[in-house]
Amino acid sequence: MDLKDKTPAGGKNNHPENKLNDLLKQKINSFLINYFGYLALAAAAIVLAAAGWLFIYPQYQKIAKENEIARQSLQIEYEQKASLLKSMLNLKKLYQQISEADRKKIMAMVPAGADPSGLIPEIESIALRNSVVLNSLKLEPMAAKGQPKLQSQEESGEKKEPVAGIFEQPPQGVGRVRLEVNLSSLNYPVLKNVIKTFENNVRLLDIAKINYNVSEKKAALTVYAYYLVDSR
Repeated sequence: MDLKDKTPAGGKNNHPENKLNDLLKQKINSFLINYFGYLALAAAAIVLAAAGWLFIYPQYQKIAKENEIARQSLQIEYEQKASLLKSMLNLKKLYQQISEADRKKIMAMVPAGADPSGLIPEIESIALRNSVVLNSLKLEPMAAKGQPKLQSQEESGEKKEPVAGIFEQPPQGVGRVRLEVNLSSLNYPVLKNVIKTFENNVRLLDIAKINYNVSEKKAALTVYAYYLVDSR
């Protein structure tokens, strides 16, 4: 006798496990349909994050390092300027402590301006006080550091000689005048007194060279006088 198929109508789809699988698939499809946009956005965000990590972040690190170097450089510059400002304030404070009389003495030693005409009566006074004859006096203003150079000795046809005295090159803001002083009617003791008078003069006079002719009782002195350069 043939056995009748006892499988319920509809085949194996009516099996409980198959129904559960179909229901799960329907839910997954429904979820994908309803949330596809969100999933796409999430995937795009993940891709962008990965791209940022691989490409943007190294650039960010490079820029951050450059900014740190620039910050340190600015910090060093700030500290240097702060130190300079402190030094200037201290210098101003010390200057304010100098009496008016002492300031006038300082200005007399190194006056402002390159006008050398005031040196002529001073040299004449030195010669007169030592009872010697001032035969000639030549004044030659010299360019200060940072100022345009005047006609050099090579250009004027004169032989160049080494610069002696207090400064081989005066500091910034200080100029000098070269004086050629020719004296006569003096012996050696008088010459010593002349040199001493130059050294004790109120204005700073720096004797750089002395040529003394004993037989003719003449002396040629190379002297430097200093002045403050007008920075305006």
